[in-house]
Amino acid sequence: MNIFSSAEVSTTPSRFEAAQSSLESGSPDGSPRAATIAKSKGVPLGEFRPTLLQRFGGLALLAAPVLLTAGMLTSPEQAGPGTDAYIESLAADPALSLWSANLLHYGWVALALAAFAMLGLLRGARGRVFLPIAATILCIGAIQMSGLLLSDWFLVSAGNTLPLEDAVRMNEAALESSLEIWRMSGMIGGILGIGLLSLALARAKAISWWIAPLGFLPWVVPALGLGAIGALIAFACYLPLLIAGGRLIAAR
Repeated sequence: MNIFSSAEVSTTPSRFEAAQSSLESGSPDGSPRAATIAKSKGVPLGEFRPTLLQRFGGLALLAAPVLLTAGMLTSPEQAGPGTDAYIESLAADPALSLWSANLLHYGWVALALAAFAMLGLLRGARGRVFLPIAATILCIGAIQMSGLLLSDWFLVSAGNTLPLEDAVRMNEAALESSLEIWRMSGMIGGILGIGLLSLALARAKAISWWIAPLGFLPWVVPALGLGAIGALIAFACYLPLLIAGGRLIAAR
């Protein structure tokens, strides 16, 4: 037997290689089609395992809807539309106006702190891209919104020290282009970000798809002019965030 002659190599996979392929593909025969069918049946995602910091973020997520709703409930009622009516309503009760502004400010701060804590609810590939994007949008928007509330302190002061017409002109003069960009980006990022985060949590299977759309409504309902009833309905629309926060805290 010539040991230097070329040996014929078998291309048929061994029984061990076939078994290994079957395990890796999740199908008995190792075929791509069977693997796809096996994946479509769903695989248990396991338990949530948030870090301690993410659990604190869950507390912030529970606090945010409470603070924001309390801020809306204590917001002075306007006698009519327009900037002049808004300034007049703030100046009529400075203590209540600033109490409301503080509650709203810290509500948005709590949302900014909680946004990235939601990554603790990721358990697999689902939502691994969408959730960080939604958290980033909400975090930036919430930071913007919390800063915008500083204007209430100036408007309360202006409404009590200047004639109403001068206070309105002062406010209009302050709303130059860069501040308008700040205001609009804050409103879009903050208000839309709550809804996007709710959808991302549903995508990650942290909450149900049935309640996810509620995240787009907390700031739509108060605009309908329903007063305290509207604020309480808006609080119910924070349900996706409340459930997510509770799961972060309760996870073992």
